[in-house]
Amino acid sequence: MLPEKHRLKNGEHLHVHTLDPPLPESYRSLIWWRFVQDELLKGAWSDTLYTVYFVGRINEEIAGSLAYYAPADTRDIGVVEFVSTEDEHRRKGVASVLMGCMIDHFTQHGGQVLYLCTNNPSAGALYEKHGFWYHVGDGMRYLAPDAEDFDRRYFAGGEPARVRAATWGDLPRMAALYNHPEPDWLIKNYLTQSFNDTRVEVHFLQLMKRIEGGNGLFYVLETADRRAVGAVAIERLSTYYEQHVAHITFRIAPAYLSQAEDLISAVETEARKIGIEILHIQIAGRDIDQIELIKSLSFEETARFKRHFKDGDSPYDLLVFGKELCGGGGAKRGKKDYYGGREPWQADRISDNQSEK
Repeated sequence: MLPEKHRLKNGEHLHVHTLDPPLPESYRSLIWWRFVQDELLKGAWSDTLYTVYFVGRINEEIAGSLAYYAPADTRDIGVVEFVSTEDEHRRKGVASVLMGCMIDHFTQHGGQVLYLCTNNPSAGALYEKHGFWYHVGDGMRYLAPDAEDFDRRYFAGGEPARVRAATWGDLPRMAALYNHPEPDWLIKNYLTQSFNDTRVEVHFLQLMKRIEGGNGLFYVLETADRRAVGAVAIERLSTYYEQHVAHITFRIAPAYLSQAEDLISAVETEARKIGIEILHIQIAGRDIDQIELIKSLSFEETARFKRHFKDGDSPYDLLVFGKELCGGGGAKRGKKDYYGGREPWQADRISDNQSEK
């Protein structure tokens, strides 16, 4: 695709290149998430996650760049990342041109809503000029001209949704689900330390990486038209003595609360297969509706930490609910598989030494 040519404030021309992975190694610095840098550079998840990069060049040198990520099958929701302008090209309007190109590209492909974050007031002012507005925590959101009622439409009830395993392409969908104000539970996702007034974007990818290799599960509740209206995740505890225990967290749109059992039952079934015997969930004492819901799913209160949370002058208890899963199976990893565990050769050496005495 030929680059677009734009005239900047100082009269220079910015050539904007729109790039899809795989990208050359020289573009590695455009991706700031080092823990998934290789996968994104190679386009390893392109079957589910659509990734596109906008690179602006002045006289063949990179002056700025940004990217957005959307589900490959719908492209309706996007997460904007890695907005950068080289120091020598600041105050020329480079970022503004790139942002405009990105929004045009997104909306032309059916995009409805974009999420990004910033704690830089200058960047915030730039995003405001392009239609973004403050949403959750340090997050901002852009709604396409025909998407003013996005929340009402996206989270509306209807025919029953189905449960499926999460994919990397669910990154933007999880941003929409977890950055929505309802349900108003204090804990949005305890595994990622996300609360009701904090945004959630890259946290999804971090959790997906941690649960690889049988360390956990992530499931999504999806409607027939591919709206993600619920999610549940479990993460196995990380020691030999606790490997049969996992923490669980879930979030579901109010219109689909009646399917919470479907969502959680699905992950329980798969949890047994990877040797999980006990699930624990953390809930804020103030969230009575969530407490009643989890009780209806056969979880029992196992611990209560008084005044564990404090929002200004308002304290809240942390409640832990647990559930034992039948048929979880035995240990999946031996002691030697954990840091500090004794290797067989070390045990043999001790045994030999005792025999010599």
